[in-house]
Amino acid sequence: MKLYEFELIFSLPDSAGSPDDIVDALFEAGCDDAIAGIGKRGRIALGFSREAANATQAMSSGRKQVCKAVPGADLIEAKPDLVNLSEIAEILGYTRQNMQKYAANPGKTAFPSPVHSGAPDIWHLYDVLSWLRGERGVAVDEVLIETALAAARLNAEARSRHFEAASASRRRAG
Repeated sequence: MKLYEFELIFSLPDSAGSPDDIVDALFEAGCDDAIAGIGKRGRIALGFSREAANATQAMSSGRKQVCKAVPGADLIEAKPDLVNLSEIAEILGYTRQNMQKYAANPGKTAFPSPVHSGAPDIWHLYDVLSWLRGERGVAVDEVLIETALAAARLNAEARSRHFEAASASRRRAG
């Protein structure tokens, strides 16, 4: 068993109850290894430190426990996945300037393309970690790489469910 640290952010249904009731239900459902944050109305973020055989199992079990404790909760985002250069630097213990150098001077192969170009650019953490390890020989914690990939997959699944539901809704309305 390895220890995985990740965050899951959910939207909550109007019927979810009071914050105290939600936190109690989460604890009873097995989320006693998470710190809950209810700073934004209708949302909850849970920072997990969970032991599991792999990152996918850790995140999936956390998502299932939340959905059991709070029926109608909908996963918005799993972290760490979508990050900017400052966040990557913080995760790795680098300076932002160091990450900007990597992005500007790619070496033999190009720095991964951002998934969003804007202010700021956004990358999948897994892509950048893999590039740093493979292209630059940077020692990157394997648990972090595994967690970043599991978060990206969980986010892709959540987006897919969202689009399927939107398509079904359009077909019913059309």
